Amino acid sequence: MANKKIQRKKVQAPSKVEAGSLWLAGVGAVSLARKNGAALLGDLVGEGRRLQLKATTLAVEAGSDVRAQVSGLLQPIKVRASKRLQAAGMAVQSGIGGVLSALGIPSKADVEELSQRVGALSRQLKAR
Repeated sequence: MANKKIQRKKVQAPSKVEAGSLWLAGVGAVSLARKNGAALLGDLVGEGRRLQLKATTLAVEAGSDVRAQVSGLLQPIKVRASKRLQAAGMAVQSGIGGVLSALGIPSKADVEELSQRVGALSRQLKAR
């Protein structure tokens, strides 16, 4: 590769400021701060309150948005879990019903049906 010379511009040092000018600038800054300090402090406090209110509002809105999103995400899961729970409950009832019938123990539905038949027979006997 060919070597290229890069020309750099020489930066001139800033003009020297006299020590007296710096002293006067510092004194002027202190004087202005004393004169306008109370107004500046009031402005800063007002700006702080405005930003605090804005941040609080933003946090409340973000919280409600998060709740809505989480609720939207959890709703299908709740529905699915409920359906699976019902299916599991039916399976357990069916299994228990099979075991009880194998042991010769009547189910609640069997007892209710038998009770209705006995009631119907009792009414027939009283009617005669």
